Amino acid sequence: MKKIFSFLALLFFTSLAFSQSNELKNLCAKLAENPITKGDFVQTKTINSAKGKRQLKSNGNFIFSLKGIMWKSVKPFPSTMIIGPDYLIQIDAAGNKTITDVSNNQAFANVASTIISVFSNDYELLTKSFETQLINEGSGSYIIRLNPKDSTIASVIGQIDLALQTDQAMSQVTLSSIVMTESSGNTTSYTFSNQSYPKELSKDEQNIFISK
Repeated sequence: MKKIFSFLALLFFTSLAFSQSNELKNLCAKLAENPITKGDFVQTKTINSAKGKRQLKSNGNFIFSLKGIMWKSVKPFPSTMIIGPDYLIQIDAAGNKTITDVSNNQAFANVASTIISVFSNDYELLTKSFETQLINEGSGSYIIRLNPKDSTIASVIGQIDLALQTDQAMSQVTLSSIVMTESSGNTTSYTFSNQSYPKELSKDEQNIFISK
C-alpha cells in the first residue's frame, strides 16, 4: 500500500510540475507578443537595519526591450540606468556617464538576462539559472517566483517575484510588478503603470542601447 501511495504521490507532483511548466510557457509566450513595453514605475527599496526598516522611493519611466532595459528616474532626482546583456550604463543628473562591463559579473549578467528572457519567451534561458515556481493567486493574477540555482547568484539575490495580470480571455498578459529580495533580506520593488506596447523603438531610444 505504501508503495502504491508513493507512486501515486510521485505521479501527482510530476503532473503538477508539467502543468505548471506549460502554463508558465504560455504566460511567457503571451508577454513576448509585445517585445517592447514602455511605462511608468515606482521603485521602493526597503532596507533592514538595527533601527528598523527604512524605505527609499523613486519614480520615473522605463523601457523593456530585447535590446535591454532602461530605468529613467525623475524623482527625487533625475538619473538613468541602462542594462544590457553584458553592460551597465549609469547617467547622473549632470549627464555624466559611467559604463561598466559586467560580462565577468555572473550574478548581475544572469539577473539581467533572466528579466530580458521573460519578454523574449526564452524559457530555457529563464530556467537555466533559476528554479521557477508559478503561483496562481486567482482573478487572473500570477507570480513567477525565481530562486537562483547557482550559489554565486544566491549570495546576492535570494528571490525574484514577477507579478503578472491577465484578462479573462488570457489574450493580454501584463507585468505589474517585480520584487527582488537580496540575500541580506533587503528588497527592491518596482510597480508599473501606464504601459504601452510600441512595435519598435524610436531612433533616440535605439541609440540608448547602442551608444556605449
